[in-house]
Amino acid sequence: MCGILGWISPSLTDPKRSVQEAQPALQALRPRGPDGNGIETGKGWLLGHTRLAILDLTEKARQPMTEGQGGWLVYNGEIYNFKELREELIGLGYRFQSSGDTEVLLYAMREWGVSCLERLRGMFAFGWLDTKKQELILTRDRYGVKPLAYELRNNELRFASDLHALRLLPGASREIDSESAYLYMALGYVPSPHSILKGVKKLRPAYYLRVRWSEKGIRDVEERAYWSIKQISAGEEIGCRNGNAFLDEYENRVKESIRYRLTSDVPVGVLLSGGIDSTLITAFCRETANGKVPSFTLGFEDPKNDEAPFARAIAQQLGGQHREFYIRKENVLDTWKKLWEVYDEPFADSSAVPTVALSRLVARYVKVALTGDGGDEVFAGYPWHRALDRVSRVSAMPQFFHRAVTEIAPYFSPSFRYQADIFNQEDRITQWSVLRTGLTDSRAELLPVEGAGERSHLSHYFREWAKDLETIVHPLEWACRMDLLTYLPDNLMVKSDRASMSTGLELREPLLDHQLTAWCLMLPMRSRYDSQRRRGKILPRRILEQKIPSRLLNRHKQGFTPPLGEWLQGPLRPVVNETFKQLEQGDLSPLCLPAECRDWSECAKTLNDLHQQFLWRIVCFSEWLRHHRSLSSQTC
Repeated sequence: MCGILGWISPSLTDPKRSVQEAQPALQALRPRGPDGNGIETGKGWLLGHTRLAILDLTEKARQPMTEGQGGWLVYNGEIYNFKELREELIGLGYRFQSSGDTEVLLYAMREWGVSCLERLRGMFAFGWLDTKKQELILTRDRYGVKPLAYELRNNELRFASDLHALRLLPGASREIDSESAYLYMALGYVPSPHSILKGVKKLRPAYYLRVRWSEKGIRDVEERAYWSIKQISAGEEIGCRNGNAFLDEYENRVKESIRYRLTSDVPVGVLLSGGIDSTLITAFCRETANGKVPSFTLGFEDPKNDEAPFARAIAQQLGGQHREFYIRKENVLDTWKKLWEVYDEPFADSSAVPTVALSRLVARYVKVALTGDGGDEVFAGYPWHRALDRVSRVSAMPQFFHRAVTEIAPYFSPSFRYQADIFNQEDRITQWSVLRTGLTDSRAELLPVEGAGERSHLSHYFREWAKDLETIVHPLEWACRMDLLTYLPDNLMVKSDRASMSTGLELREPLLDHQLTAWCLMLPMRSRYDSQRRRGKILPRRILEQKIPSRLLNRHKQGFTPPLGEWLQGPLRPVVNETFKQLEQGDLSPLCLPAECRDWSECAKTLNDLHQQFLWRIVCFSEWLRHHRSLSSQTC
């Protein structure tokens, strides 16, 4: 894991000056790579890298790395099948100086070009630069585990692992993009290819960007997908086999994925939340590594939100070393104050706070940790998956019933109004839009963002994101894939990457192995979801039934959710009060109160802010904006 940056510009003619100008950006990436750094520059180009040493801890694996023929690589991530690729490249005549995966990727790009992307099994974002062809390739892995942002302006191109670094390069954008602010307020995160900075884009997962330049500047930019979820057929496609055959193969595939991710030259652990997915990973880690992989859990003081006792009981059942930490009310403000040094955009997933806290604690003991991310998306594990399935079944009811629901909804609770809004949408995409945001298209026009009423309908964005799902019929299958395209890369992976990399901890996601994920998505839905009991994760549950008592498995899914209401009324209350003041005074542009509302309470009622999600988003934006303005004033 590392931090990367690059700069293509005709102004880069003086190597010493170029390095000096790029140093602040490289310094901003140091938390991602505290073990070393380097900059290489040539006529019209510059590459920078900060290293988190995981494989081959020697200087032979230093980056930027060159193969001596004009090719340079800066790379962030892990290629788990690098040993197989290495043997293939040795057979083609390549000779290696290092024992890690970076040199393998370097030669793979030299030998196969972008076609090598289909061969890579791992998480990655990298820049490959060919000085002879004057060509740069930027790319990301299929599910967006590793980040990459870029800016094309003034005949130059800049790229970096995050916006903290990118905006510190000379001439970079610091202006806030109002459309991205609108999407952030609707979703709680900024979806790719958008970014909160105007003119800056985040490269989409499974895409590559080819940039050609000359002495005069950028000649040509081409963006293409090297993979699409459309390539994975849905249901019944892997043949008619009994459930045991599926179970055995699933177990073997998960174990293989874990074995790949236990490859490391530094200590490895596992994050154990007490849920199905992290329990499965922990169980197989203990078996594969002879119990030598320690597990880590973070708990909350409020027992309603605390899963630590379940994780503790599971760890005792599985054996092996287990460490338990707690985030208490008095710790919340300390973590909060540093949160926007971690997240480079406004980000309102409330579990980001405990994720940052946990990462800092775990990094004291290991440098790599495995997680259970990716299991919900393929096994219909989220409540909104099941909700869409139910809504799809009742949507065919007569129109008079829909009209009746619409007429009576205003007289019922906010929860009922939310459900009625979903029920009364005309198609799956608009249903999903309301289900995931709580906003109808008309209500989204009242979001507290400048020009919200002039934006495209909120459902229009979901329609764009769902283009690769046009042939998917089953609502649960559609929902699983939709989350793999949107929520997972733009929310879950952002949360995990920024939190862990801010403290030099590498997280690995065995359940997001693209070969494993593709196989799971081709399973019949009946092998993934029990429609009678409305329960997903059939195969993982069946495996764990042989290892864990049922009382620890068959319980309500809690997730890594903090007691947000208590925090807002407690340690974060001064922050909330200051946010209200700034919003009402117009100091949070482009966020502002709608003309129809005198204060936030009126706006919250209009938005049906049942769980204070929109309030939390404004608070997060306010704190991010304060940090952004502080940095901008220092660098102007």
